[in-house]
Amino acid sequence: MISFYTAQIGHMRRGDSGQAIILFLTTVSAILVLVLSTVTVTYLGTEKVASANAVDAIALSAATWEARGLNLIASLNDGILQCFRAVRWICVTWAALAVAACFGAGMPAFISYSQRAPGMIRAYWNCAKQLERWTHEVKSITPYLVLAETASLSQKLKVTGTLVPIDPGGPHDGERTLELHLKQGPPMSLADAISPITRVPGQISKWKWAKKIANAINSVIGTAVGKVLGAEGGPIRMLEPEEDFRLRQKVRFVGEKTALSLPIPYLAQTGNHRFIMESFAEPYGGGTALMTWKSRLTEKPKTP
Repeated sequence: MISFYTAQIGHMRRGDSGQAIILFLTTVSAILVLVLSTVTVTYLGTEKVASANAVDAIALSAATWEARGLNLIASLNDGILQCFRAVRWICVTWAALAVAACFGAGMPAFISYSQRAPGMIRAYWNCAKQLERWTHEVKSITPYLVLAETASLSQKLKVTGTLVPIDPGGPHDGERTLELHLKQGPPMSLADAISPITRVPGQISKWKWAKKIANAINSVIGTAVGKVLGAEGGPIRMLEPEEDFRLRQKVRFVGEKTALSLPIPYLAQTGNHRFIMESFAEPYGGGTALMTWKSRLTEKPKTP
């Protein structure tokens, strides 16, 4: 009896053979599609983040080179101020020796210093003038350095894009003009720098008790100062940020990075994926003679 029923059950199940294999293959296929889709989405997400980071790095690099140019100009401006201070201290020392000579002490020292002072003043003033010329050179060349670094980094990161503004030779404050938004500051004249000594003749001329020696001292000072002022060559104007510097000294980089499709079999993935990103950056934190310029990423400016 047992063998009879076993034979009947086997006969009934004979027509259902192979159905478990179909269910197994369907389940495995669904799991495989889910895994491959997850891999693809993760890969594209990673590539999108990498594209955004690359565009941010290029924009930040452009602002960094602008900050370096501003720091160099600030350093040159500080050198101009140091030369100006040196001229003033030379004149303060010169004036002190002139007053001492009026009291009958140190006349030889005053004469000797009066012979050397004009040369020292001219040397410092010419140095300041040279530093002023270099500030304008740095201002002119910095935009080209920004473009060169942007192109180099774009090639390295495999990003195709455009820097805005991009024209280093356009009109001042033009919409597409890449420049350092600096202006010439107040004039600094040699007459202002040597004012400590030029005030001395008028002061000692009032001393009637030292009129004879005062006239001799004033003659020496007048002759020496005349030689100095004759070689002034115009006032010095340091470069300083314009009033709308924070609004205009911003850069924007719009870039496109391509991600290759994954070579996954049996998935109809053709062509590449393109990610278009944009990023904004700016230099900040420095001053006319403060070498503290830095760079940072910024949010997209609000349109009025």
